[in-house]
Amino acid sequence: MKKSVFILSIILSATLLSCSDLEVIPVGQISDSNFPKTDEDAIAVTTAIYQPNVGISTSLGYAIDLTSELETNAENPNSGGALLGKMQWEPNNSYVGSVWNALYNIITRANDVVDKIGPSEIITPALRTRLVGEARFLRAYAYFYLVQLWGEVPLVLHNIDGDKIPRTAVNEVYAQIVSDLKDAADALPAYTEYAAADRGRASKGAAIGYLSKVYLVWGQIDGSADATARRERFSESVRYADLVTGYSLEEEFLANWDNNNRNGKEVLFSVQHLQGQAAATSGGNHLVHCSFYGGLSNALFPHVYSTNYYEKDAEGKVITSTIVNKWYNDFDDRDQRKRGTYLKEYRVSEDSLFVYDYVRYRKYIDTTHLTTTATTIDVNRTVIRYAEVLLLKAEAINERDGAPNAEAYEAINQVRRRAFRQPLNGASAIADLPAGLDYAGFKAKIQQERVFELTYEQNRWTDLVRWRIFVKTLKEAVNNKWIADDTGKQDVKLFYYRFPIPKAERDIDPERFWQNYGYDGYDVSKTGANPYGGFE
Repeated sequence: MKKSVFILSIILSATLLSCSDLEVIPVGQISDSNFPKTDEDAIAVTTAIYQPNVGISTSLGYAIDLTSELETNAENPNSGGALLGKMQWEPNNSYVGSVWNALYNIITRANDVVDKIGPSEIITPALRTRLVGEARFLRAYAYFYLVQLWGEVPLVLHNIDGDKIPRTAVNEVYAQIVSDLKDAADALPAYTEYAAADRGRASKGAAIGYLSKVYLVWGQIDGSADATARRERFSESVRYADLVTGYSLEEEFLANWDNNNRNGKEVLFSVQHLQGQAAATSGGNHLVHCSFYGGLSNALFPHVYSTNYYEKDAEGKVITSTIVNKWYNDFDDRDQRKRGTYLKEYRVSEDSLFVYDYVRYRKYIDTTHLTTTATTIDVNRTVIRYAEVLLLKAEAINERDGAPNAEAYEAINQVRRRAFRQPLNGASAIADLPAGLDYAGFKAKIQQERVFELTYEQNRWTDLVRWRIFVKTLKEAVNNKWIADDTGKQDVKLFYYRFPIPKAERDIDPERFWQNYGYDGYDVSKTGANPYGGFE
């Protein structure tokens, strides 16, 4: 990991919505003498932590969505994205490197705020508390991605040590994530206490919601924990889910991605994208471009994620009449998420209905400017919503108790009632799950519900990994012809439970940055014990 320390050279704004206008330059060092000493400068420095997160929406989409069975693509076959989708993961993959670099840039900037603004006696105390809380939340957010994607990663908490820290044990990283999130939850205001221009900053609800998710995942992936420790983590996941207050489900599922409803009542945390910033590096959400490249066209364009299974004739021509989509077809037609997740048809005008041969993703298509949505790409990327908190609670109860209880049923049923446009409080024959499910049956319903609710929200690979069904699921999808057998998904390897350490990092210090097991052979003297032993 290169040590990169940043300071603002020109402070243009103190609000989150203009964070991608902040000009930042690497200066190689930062000192007490040149660190910002006014409230306005401190706000701007903290705002700059968010910036690296803006540019990686597409990279996270490739790394977490495209590597699952829910997506195949028509990307340039030799591009970094296509190679991830085809299960050809290499340490020099551009998307793997961009995610690693962006997350450590977030951490570097957050460390500066914690270490420099934290002890400052110049910044207004209440503001200082909030800004350090934001920094701690964003540092935890970055490490949560890192530990899930790579396993042991350098736990750098002070930039002065950045070039010395070795890869750190997974449990130590999780413990630090929890510590930072608890501190953030204590320091941050509720999202309703922010001024309108600051909506989208880290809030108390975001930190608490993330604690629920982190405890659940940690309890599931820690093979060294005994039953008591796992149960305690699941209990904490439930407790923090119950502490998420002030949020509610949107009546309309697609309201979560409506540009007239940015940071709405269901969103705990989202990445802010600004209209007109088309380049992924300048603030645009490239997931929009990926899902709507080519607009109203039936051609399978490059960059379009296709979740379809398709067959070809003897000449290699796609036979579109046989196209099916397992996940689209799994939805009940009464479930509003079917049209909210997939775009199969679009009414251009009262007398003009456009029907696609290839199902598109719907969430990030802004129909208020349909013809330019693929280039303006300004829809926010959702990170965690209240609907997911309810699903986390239901799952954590089932894991804690070995069976669902009434609270678990109520949590998942509220999500389903919204989906079927039923009253949230009160039984629904249409929406509610059948009573009497055991642990395995309820877990299967949770797994299915997360697909229905969270598709294209960068959760699928991490879900399959924490459930230990990643390889099995991809092979099953190919064998059952849910996706085409020429996608490469059948070549999934067990060591793809982790991503490779980027080549650029290993070139700096190969001893400190030992490669994950399987990518550079299977020498356990270099990597430690096989981390996938006993999986699947």
